[in-house]
Amino acid sequence: MRSIKVFHVLIAAVMALSVNTQAQTKPSPSNFLEKAWQQAGGATAFAGRDTWRSNLKATIQQRLNTLPEDTKAGLLQDAEKALNYKWPSVTADLYLQYRDNGNRINFETVQGERRRMMVALIAGELVEHKGRFMPQIANGLWLVLEESTWVLPAHIGVQKSGANLPDPSEQIIDLVAGETAVTLSWAQFLLRDELDKYSVIINKRIDYELDRRIYIPYLQRDDFWWMGFKGGQVNNWNIWINNNILKTALLNLDDSERRNAVIAKSIRSADNFVNAYAPDGGCDEGPSYWGHAGGKLIEMLESLQSASGGKLDFSNNQLMHAIGAYIYKMHVDSNRFVNFADASARSIPPPQDVFMYGTMYHDSLLTKFGSYLYQLGHTDKQRLRATAMAEFVYELLLGDDIRKTPAAAPYTAVNWLPDLQVLSLRTKGGTPKGLFLAAQGGHNAESHNHNDVGNFVLYVNGQPAIIDVGVGTYTKQTFSKDRYQLWYMQSQWHNCPTINGLQQQDGRRFQASDVSFKQRPDGGTLKMNIAKAYPETAQVNSWVRTWNFTANASTVILTDEYDLKEWKEPFHCNLMSVQVPDTSKAGVLVIKGNGNDLVVNYDPALLTVETTQQPIDDPRLSSVWGNSVTRISLVAKQQQLRGKYTIKFALK
Repeated sequence: MRSIKVFHVLIAAVMALSVNTQAQTKPSPSNFLEKAWQQAGGATAFAGRDTWRSNLKATIQQRLNTLPEDTKAGLLQDAEKALNYKWPSVTADLYLQYRDNGNRINFETVQGERRRMMVALIAGELVEHKGRFMPQIANGLWLVLEESTWVLPAHIGVQKSGANLPDPSEQIIDLVAGETAVTLSWAQFLLRDELDKYSVIINKRIDYELDRRIYIPYLQRDDFWWMGFKGGQVNNWNIWINNNILKTALLNLDDSERRNAVIAKSIRSADNFVNAYAPDGGCDEGPSYWGHAGGKLIEMLESLQSASGGKLDFSNNQLMHAIGAYIYKMHVDSNRFVNFADASARSIPPPQDVFMYGTMYHDSLLTKFGSYLYQLGHTDKQRLRATAMAEFVYELLLGDDIRKTPAAAPYTAVNWLPDLQVLSLRTKGGTPKGLFLAAQGGHNAESHNHNDVGNFVLYVNGQPAIIDVGVGTYTKQTFSKDRYQLWYMQSQWHNCPTINGLQQQDGRRFQASDVSFKQRPDGGTLKMNIAKAYPETAQVNSWVRTWNFTANASTVILTDEYDLKEWKEPFHCNLMSVQVPDTSKAGVLVIKGNGNDLVVNYDPALLTVETTQQPIDDPRLSSVWGNSVTRISLVAKQQQLRGKYTIKFALK
């Protein structure tokens, strides 16, 4: 459904920091999934699984048969290209590059390409049904089944042998192992008879490898950190892997007792993910991770609900509805989303997941937004491509309904998430025109954390003006002890003050306090004390940051009121911009925009302006911002232990 390469998707969600999944409050365990499972009769709820499988396969085949001829031709064209594909080897030295020099891209590119080609071949065979692609499909399946491990080099370090080649005596389950398992189970489910006709060993080998690599370690071990059974925090890994293993078992496992054991454990583990969410449904991993977090949750809920014949029903669960609604609350315009933490400023969340939330919760804002996102990914009338099995199946099952649904972004005017401590406001609901503000409190131990308490962004007519740079390409350093040596993780490269020459620090105790939001008919006021985000050596008693948003005037007034124990050096109020501002007039900065400029007023008696160009040589960042970004620093001119300054942002 999305034209995203599998290995890029996997890279974008890889993460092994032991940090908090949701931000400010730790609610009592709700165990919503297990309660629904028990109320439905536990294992007996899935007694009709075989009927569900038969109906699912029939529906998929019917959708394949009714695909437009040009769509079929496109799928066949991709499959025909893959007929001549020379399958690359996965060598030991390639696997060890991550250990030896931190490079993860080279291995993940090869691994992902093998799977994409296999999926393209499977789609071609499903469309044509002539056996023409079966030998090459068998090659692809056999090579994947022969891989020493399905686990990424970046994740193998949890084995007892540490970061090395995979130890055959210890099976690890990570994101890619789960993705591979569900890919194999879909392939077997849709082509079982054709595979048996080609060689009866292939289906046996799929069953054997799924048992050895997935079911046995999944059922025997509780110590994988992402399961959440040993305490600590979980993140998107939990729900992504549990969703894939649940789907794999539903499609592949005929042993009902073993299948029900997998279902039960996936439910208990996934509850550890849901339990971490506060009532506002906010995802502290950011919108571009929502597809791997909240998006995978709705896929799991749909599987449980449909495979049980509706006995497990989550359609009245307010928390899960809120988890779905989060995604449009962080939408700016087009493919631009609020990108706090490791989120990207440009992304397209999975349309099918957004649409499924809208369907399950009878929320037209979400169904229409799913259709809107779908159209964003198909602006050039791009034909259907098969790059990942699960997405290809979702396209078949939901594509017609999504395309028939009117496309619309909600553009809601006021979105306050009190538990996550994230706010978004816009000049007028229902349109991207005008001024858009998003600001955050939180703490510096969030999942995919940046040191950015008190950070904010401003968009003008949907275009960036004051920005959050985001995160660069993932490397070994990204999730190491040296994470905060990366410039874009540091508070000085966010829209945060530098106090007495010191930046914010990482850790749960470095947080905002006294956070409050007051909504008004013409806007609202967000206020917080960010002093605790800084180390004691910053010598700050309080630093109260206030945003006053006035919708009718399209203005934001930022006020910082501070109280220092000691003055060491001038503070800097840092503002990140995608361009160099016009500083020709004292007290005024002008950031040029498309249609409207953003005018920034400050008191030149209190503050002076410094600008710093930060070159960008990372393709993940340069694809969004170009070759550089600009840091605007408003620097204190007066040596005062207590004071206040205001900065006014207004449309011109």
